[in-house]
Amino acid sequence: MNKRFGLITLFLFFAHCLFSQSHFTWNDNVQKTYEQIASLRISEGRASILAQKKSDPNNLIYFFLESYADFDQLFLNEDPADFKQLYPKFDQRIDLLKRGPKGSPFYLYSIAITHLHRAVISIRFDKNFQAALDFRKAYLLLKENKSSFPDFIPNDLYFGLINTVIGTVPKGYTWLVNLFGMSGSISEGNDMVLGYINSKGPMAVYFQREALFIYPYLVMNFEGDEKKAISFLSQTPYDFKKNHLHAYMATNLYLTHQSSDKALELVNHLDPSPAYLSIPFWHYEKGYAYLNQLNYISAEQEFMSFTKKFKGKFYVKDAYEKLSWVAYLQGDLKNANFYRAQVIKQGSLITEADKLANANAVSGIWPNALLLKARLLSDGGYQREAIRVLTGKTSNDFDSQTDKTEFAYRLARVYDLLEEDELAARYYQSAIEKGRTLPAYFASRAALQLGLLSEKKGDYSKAVGYYTQCLDMEDHAFKNAMDQKALSGIQRCKKRG
Repeated sequence: MNKRFGLITLFLFFAHCLFSQSHFTWNDNVQKTYEQIASLRISEGRASILAQKKSDPNNLIYFFLESYADFDQLFLNEDPADFKQLYPKFDQRIDLLKRGPKGSPFYLYSIAITHLHRAVISIRFDKNFQAALDFRKAYLLLKENKSSFPDFIPNDLYFGLINTVIGTVPKGYTWLVNLFGMSGSISEGNDMVLGYINSKGPMAVYFQREALFIYPYLVMNFEGDEKKAISFLSQTPYDFKKNHLHAYMATNLYLTHQSSDKALELVNHLDPSPAYLSIPFWHYEKGYAYLNQLNYISAEQEFMSFTKKFKGKFYVKDAYEKLSWVAYLQGDLKNANFYRAQVIKQGSLITEADKLANANAVSGIWPNALLLKARLLSDGGYQREAIRVLTGKTSNDFDSQTDKTEFAYRLARVYDLLEEDELAARYYQSAIEKGRTLPAYFASRAALQLGLLSEKKGDYSKAVGYYTQCLDMEDHAFKNAMDQKALSGIQRCKKRG
């Protein structure tokens, strides 16, 4: 036999043996590695993966866990150098996972989640078409896996998440969902995720960390129930000090829920070990919390640290706008204008917050200082302080129609958060009447909040009317985000009514 031919045959034989022995095995070592990554101890997780690959090179689960590590690093830090190195590995990893045994429920599941990881990162780096393709692929693979392995409950975690997201796609993107043949429901999706969390089966432990990360976001943003989300955080035994991913989620939600004090407490008590992924976003979130307290010195320090350390583009314009506000509220117009120029020069126009910051900067118009202080205090949870700022004022004290509208909206929002519903409803209605035709978002947000107030009272027909008003108002900041919340509200009300 030709010697060269014999070597090739031997190589192919061993390659066949290698791939035929590939398997998906979730064991204690895998669980330990997963929990390292899921708490953002990324370097430890990568070291564990490397060690376990040497002892069990055919276990494809470790390649699957690499996708988690790359995803977390790219999503949270947006480093272009990391993107150039790590992004191509998603495709390589998918090809490798496809060589695994098709009889395992992890076969389609691992490929689907890797597609989903790439979809989210693609959005982060403005590759929206690739994101849409990967999102659809993940949906179809999870749907097939759920059909083939109905007892494999991890399917419910991400199939539930995708169902919820699809169920609230803004109307400007429904054509894409229809084109891709996808459908979803908020209630069904959220129930799947909660069902996974509450499951007593052995597989419920596998992805518990990310389930506890995902579910509060779904409740807050898609059910529109902030109290339920915050209650879940307080009643669930999270370890925010040791799990930085959970802390990242909770800090976001506390800031959204007007709890700046709680957000600061959480961030300031994180385990400082260098084993955790370094995230510049901690500075961004602390900057927000301090700004809501009108603590200008600390806010400036934190936002400056974020803009210096963060290498990505998400929320950079927003951070520079907040720096301009810090200077503006202290009467330093020179620095205020400098930071406003950076809003236009830096970052991207992907997020709603960045789009609004850029539009504000381009307009050349500064916000009313009194209304801005009231807004910041209210956003931080300091409602009584916000009321004191607005006391003695009427809409006649403001010159522009936009400021008159915002004044009504600010009063409504404060009373809403103080649970004085009748006063809140009166001022929300005033904001709609004053600002319905303006490009500012106040009237649309007022309609959304009136929908939530009506829904809380059980007047579902009236709530749908307000949610529809929100949808009908065009060309304002946060349009997609508010449309998504309004669509969620309509779905809930139709189900309950």
